[in-house]
Parts: sequence; structure tokens; C-alpha cells
Amino acid sequence: MMLQRSNLNYFLIPILILYAFGINWISAHIGVLPIDTFAFFDSGFNILNDKLPLRDFWIFTGLFVDYFQALFFLIFGTAWSSYVLHACFMNIIACLGFYFFLTKLNLEKLYSFIYTISFATLCYPLSGTPFAYLHSYIFSLLSIFIFSIAIYEKNNILWFFLPVLFFLAFFSPKHQIE
Repeated sequence: MMLQRSNLNYFLIPILILYAFGINWISAHIGVLPIDTFAFFDSGFNILNDKLPLRDFWIFTGLFVDYFQALFFLIFGTAWSSYVLHACFMNIIACLGFYFFLTKLNLEKLYSFIYTISFATLCYPLSGTPFAYLHSYIFSLLSIFIFSIAIYEKNNILWFFLPVLFFLAFFSPKHQIE
């Protein structure tokens, strides 16, 4: 039985979510690089133990990823799986944003699906675990998508989301003041 075009999203979106989650989960369990892989594990754990970044311990990136990781630890427990779940969540958000951006530009859903699967494979599985620069990249990319669609569709409501995404992108990576 052929799927109707309007119902195709109900079939493709769950596949995209499962794939974005799965490919990142596999990537995160291939191996570890202690300097990068555990960076936000420690800071998220310290925040849960009532320590504040910059006051009680040193952080090398913006504050957002540390607090976001602490939220994942609070909800899912302090474990490697909840640490990887954070990165999987970000990969899903990036992929869904990319998919909806392509479909808003009237690209066929099947092509959008194929491009998004490719994007999911290359986006967050690069590190597999939370990484500040990838968070910043994803929020910046989502900002570009929203900016483009706000202009394309003349949608004034979308302009509200831009400062929020810019804020999150700014407070994700390291910033040096010289």
C-alpha cells in the first residue's frame, strides 16, 4: 500500500529520530578521548553537587552546555548513558531542524529525508558525546534556518526565536577576551 504524500511525515519523522539517535549512540560507544569526551561529565556532576562554574571549578567553554548536562543528569541519573543521551538529543534537534527547513523550501519529502539522513550521520556523531562547539554550530545553523524561513514566508513570529538561539549559540563555546 502506497503512503499518501500528506501522511509521509508520520512515517519519515520517527525514522529520522531513531536514526539520529542510533547513529550518535553507536558513535559515542566506539571509544573515548579523556580530554574531550569527559569534559562536560565532570562539570555537569559538579553543578548537581551545588558547585558553581567559575566560582568553584574551572570551565573551558560557555555555561550552557554544563548546565544542560546537569539537567540531563538530574532527569536521567548520573551515568554514561545520560551523558550520551544529551548528545543524541542535540543530533535529533539538528536533524529535525534541517528536515523541516528543507521541506519548508518545498523540496520533496523523500529528498529531504535522504539529505537529513546524511546530515544526521555527519552532524553530532563526529564526537558522539556533548561538545560545546557542536552545540554552538547547531544553534547557529538553526538560527540561519529560522532567519531564512522568516524572510521566505514573511513570518514575523519566527523573529522572536532568533535572539534565543543566538544566546544559546553564544554561551556554548569558549570565548576569549584579550
